[in-house]
Amino acid sequence: MTGQRFGWVVLAILLTGSMSTVSGMQDLSGKTRSSIDSSNVDSFELDSLDPEQADRMTRALETEAFDTKDIVATSGWVESAHITDWLGPLAPVALSPFFGITCLSGLALWGPDWIRDNAVLSAAGPLKNPMLFYAFLGLTILTSVPRFTKVSKPFAQAVDRLETYSVIVILLVVKVISSMNAEDSGATQVAMVQLGVVSFSVDTLLAIAMVVNVLVINSVKFFFEFLVWLTPVPFLDACFEVLNKSLCAGLMAIYAFSPSIATLINLMVLIVAAIVLRWISRRVRFYRTMVLDPILARCWREFGIPKRPELIVFPKERFGPFAAKSRLKLVRQSDGDGWVLSEANWWRRQQSHNVVPKLQPKLSRGWVMHRVEVSDAAGETCTLCFSRRYDAHLPKLAQELKLRFEEESTAVKGNLGQLAGEFA
Repeated sequence: MTGQRFGWVVLAILLTGSMSTVSGMQDLSGKTRSSIDSSNVDSFELDSLDPEQADRMTRALETEAFDTKDIVATSGWVESAHITDWLGPLAPVALSPFFGITCLSGLALWGPDWIRDNAVLSAAGPLKNPMLFYAFLGLTILTSVPRFTKVSKPFAQAVDRLETYSVIVILLVVKVISSMNAEDSGATQVAMVQLGVVSFSVDTLLAIAMVVNVLVINSVKFFFEFLVWLTPVPFLDACFEVLNKSLCAGLMAIYAFSPSIATLINLMVLIVAAIVLRWISRRVRFYRTMVLDPILARCWREFGIPKRPELIVFPKERFGPFAAKSRLKLVRQSDGDGWVLSEANWWRRQQSHNVVPKLQPKLSRGWVMHRVEVSDAAGETCTLCFSRRYDAHLPKLAQELKLRFEEESTAVKGNLGQLAGEFA
């Protein structure tokens, strides 16, 4: 089965399972899968669905040229890989990683018996451990309390990515241990999916999907947390943190009730997050650079010394082929005649844009960040922002880049509202 067809069949099965749960109907896969194999696959019928639902499913499957064997095989893979069990809790875990693991461990330890038939919450799983629950409860308190005030929140934001990566590793370890336990009991078999010339096991694809899911949703959440911190309202940070934890707990309750519904909600949240991810990722990288670079330069002296005559800059608005807040590199052209802006990303094809040589860029200091004003051949002018990483060597760097350096006569002072203006 090709990867595209496999994906469509999985989505159809997940949607069918979600709708069946909502309407209180008996699960189709649990009712028929034990009695269907390759020898009687032609007798498979969608008899447990209402006529309208069955008609929609039939038309969709006929449009994609699926046969019944594909549906049964994929349905078996969905159940054997416990896809809904693993994808369902990813949205709350991405919103609050440590608290999400705490909730999962609590459900595994003290949840009702009817939720124990779950690959994540099973009695043989590693989450059913009181020490794990109390350890993550302590980490939840330790990382949540600093988020309640604007003074301590930068510390929490600095360790946010570490929290996310650590929980991703923990989820993968739980997945591996659960798979090993299932293999030891002989309750599962390895299913393969062919994607072009490369084949993957369903477990491998599921692990990749888990990592991508958590990273995408968490990146969007981090962006809104930073915007809340910039907003000069004293208790807004605490309100946002309480709302975040409440939403995480609510989604976990839905997951305990129905992994299929939780998976559908997770897919919806993931789609929305993926749509805005590129726009948000540029701003998250911009914010982190401006905030963390000066701190790292103070803690690590070598980091604050320029190795070559270049600047990592971010355009305040769209400039040439570059979107606002793109990470760019400003250097002198090889012949010394003018300057050039290029994307500072090594993993993709770099675009470049020339700065006219007759209009010398002007560099000026700022309170939160520094600025370079440049113009191109079309007469368009743009302000490029860069961090205070090279504060001690800024005049020398400006001389090497042949930039017009101007010290500001007055320092920018003010509250967090002015800080938000700097980051706009």
